Amino acid sequence: MLEPARTAFAVSEDGNPGLPMGFRRGGKDSSVPGGGFLLPLLFAALLFSGWKTWEQAGAYERETLTIIEQLEAGTQLETAGKQLLETITLGLYDDYSRQMEVLTRHKELQQAYRSSVSIMTGVFLSLALLLLLFTWAARRRWLDLAYMMLGIALVSLVVGLTTPILAVEASRDLPVLGETVFQFQSKGIMSTIAALGEHGNLWLAALLLVFSVVIPVLKTLIAAATFFASTHPLLERAFHISHHLGKWSMADVFVVAILVAFFANSSGEGLTQAEVQAGLWFFALYVILSLVATQLISRLRDVGQRQIAM
Repeated sequence: MLEPARTAFAVSEDGNPGLPMGFRRGGKDSSVPGGGFLLPLLFAALLFSGWKTWEQAGAYERETLTIIEQLEAGTQLETAGKQLLETITLGLYDDYSRQMEVLTRHKELQQAYRSSVSIMTGVFLSLALLLLLFTWAARRRWLDLAYMMLGIALVSLVVGLTTPILAVEASRDLPVLGETVFQFQSKGIMSTIAALGEHGNLWLAALLLVFSVVIPVLKTLIAAATFFASTHPLLERAFHISHHLGKWSMADVFVVAILVAFFANSSGEGLTQAEVQAGLWFFALYVILSLVATQLISRLRDVGQRQIAM
């Protein structure tokens, strides 16, 4: 006979036979000393790394926009004039040199922020993996692992929604002017929705908001709420509805569309170049973890209900 701590289903503390143990609030940690303290600490570090990634990604975008302003066609014409005037005056007029120094500093800051975003994204992914490993080692229950996936997925979703996901630049190295940028756009999901609304595309903005933001957030929150009240009839009905509504979510479609746009514009030939931003990796992580977690919870709930019926 399996021990209660080693099986996914057992008699709960309130006497409900066959109820999945992961639906109970309680439960002692096993096999990992200090697991009750370590898991909250790791999750707090995950939150901090997600916030730092969002902050550094925003700073990287601002520095990039500042550099782009200096490389636009109109600004480049003015810069070429300053360079000619500085050459004629033998350096007495040095606005061009000072402008180049400022541009160099911005490029250095841009690279520093870019490296920081990469590092913090790697830290986030590493902490997410550690959380899953320690959750399994400490709890040894699939439902606890699924709920930890949901927690990580929710943090990933927030970061993914508010962080740029793709930058597209149209530029060309021109004679006299040098590197010239004709167009630059860096968009995230929320900024895209806001831009669509500002340009009068309210229906498209509303559809994107509902299917890429509202439904994923509601589905994740409802699934997470089953941890505290798994047998409440209203919550069971909401979970059933959210499970079916999740099929209409555009989250996974959005990720595929962004990747297609990236590969279509990153060949290095022509004017347009695309660069994947950190938000895409967070959004993709949400898609994967939420899908696995909701499937686990749904199947274990079904098994638990069948055991209760028996």
